[in-house]
Amino acid sequence: MTHDIHSRETLETGLKLGQILSDSLARESFVADPAASLPEAGLSSDMTVYADTADTVHLVVPAGIDASRLAKGDDAYLEELGRQALGACLYEDLPK
Repeated sequence: MTHDIHSRETLETGLKLGQILSDSLARESFVADPAASLPEAGLSSDMTVYADTADTVHLVVPAGIDASRLAKGDDAYLEELGRQALGACLYEDLPK
């Protein structure tokens, strides 16, 4: 069983990013110059942004791994790792 805890800040960031990425012109601008758009979403402008396409997906390597939870085969932790690492790498319908 997993427990999702979302802070208001996380939800607001998700909403802002969703609004940017759902608009094709805003997405293009965001990918071309993320430093200008990241602060609008409440994120640091020094982040690196990689945009998935139908031909290219990016795997995120987490900064740290909880070795004890991994060794125990903690299902919730493994699911969390999968979500973090794969993000949107697995598509049922390829993005345009």
